[in-house]
Amino acid sequence: MLTSNRPRKSFRDAGDRIFQQETESQPGIISLLAARTPTAVRDIPLEKVIPNPGQPRMTWHEDTLAELAASIREHGVLQPILVRPSGDEYEIIAGERRWRASKLAGKETIPAIVERFDDATALEIALIENLQREDLSPLDEAVIYKKMTDELGYSIRNLATKLSKDKGYVENRLRLASAPDDVRDMVAQRYDTLSAA
Repeated sequence: MLTSNRPRKSFRDAGDRIFQQETESQPGIISLLAARTPTAVRDIPLEKVIPNPGQPRMTWHEDTLAELAASIREHGVLQPILVRPSGDEYEIIAGERRWRASKLAGKETIPAIVERFDDATALEIALIENLQREDLSPLDEAVIYKKMTDELGYSIRNLATKLSKDKGYVENRLRLASAPDDVRDMVAQRYDTLSAA
């Protein structure tokens, strides 16, 4: 169990720092935590890791997952996942794609940073980490924006400012999150076609 006598800073503040940085492929919150507690990374058995039931990402591309699994087989997991204790298991906060690929690669353990987060903080970290991804679909982005407004209490204006997006852009994504299923399906199919090209 990891404990610290240092006062815990708000992850909303951490999120603000992360959004001010240049968006990189993965480091974001994971690097922030690793820099703060360098001894926090440990190997955890894959069978003890469970997915986050609130995972905002809905799209998993099998071909890119297989590519990541091949890389993990050859080089290992280069970026630890972020988990929190959940009974005798560990719930993923950030890194579900790496966890899935590690299972495909036949790995038995995965490097992880274990931290105790309340539900709201865990959700915010998961949302921020997913927004940093370059391959995020419009639907996944829309769902994340909706969760940030509905569950974390962001106003549209505050969310737009935090994300450095136009207010109209955020409003359009929120409309997409609430669109009928046939519209959402059409957007998903179009995105899949474009990303496969």
